[in-house]
Amino acid sequence: MQVRVFDNVVVATKQRQIYEFLTAPGWVYGWKSQPQRDLFAFWHKHFAGATSADHEGVAQYDCAEELKRVAPLLHGFWEHLNKGVLAGHVLTRCYANATPYGADGTLHTDTINPDGWTSIYYPHERWSPSWGGETVIFNKEESDIIGTCYPKPNRLFVFPGIMPHVGRGVARICPVMRVILVYKTLWSLPATKPS
Repeated sequence: MQVRVFDNVVVATKQRQIYEFLTAPGWVYGWKSQPQRDLFAFWHKHFAGATSADHEGVAQYDCAEELKRVAPLLHGFWEHLNKGVLAGHVLTRCYANATPYGADGTLHTDTINPDGWTSIYYPHERWSPSWGGETVIFNKEESDIIGTCYPKPNRLFVFPGIMPHVGRGVARICPVMRVILVYKTLWSLPATKPS
């Protein structure tokens, strides 16, 4: 399973536009990665695709046109990624999460499909190592850490969605919420939205 990290994904002006777009009003509180297991909820913005993971048998579909209608800026970013580091991928979900201090995540997987991928973009203009918020990848048995990604500004973290992972909470001294933009993708799927 290949885990990849890409830095300086977009120019600084585009990074700022994405961060300002994501931090604008429109957040909904109460989202949980694993509703049955998570104790704490966090802030969420849904842009396109299914509103839940495929664990519950939710059909996945190409949601690029939906994203273009709902969030043209994020669609433009998706096109940039799809021509480069995510070439050959089909977009199935796009959303953002925001976690303040005290909203700790729990270990979970994003898909049951071995062809499913998760790409996390860290849009902040600055981040301190003292603030926490790393994305941690575990082995399949969930018995050991096999990788960690520091939420470095303008970084894209790409990994197979079947890998157990968790977004670690931010430290008490962190003055901002940890905001991430997530693109979920597949290598192949039906071309149209299910009815």
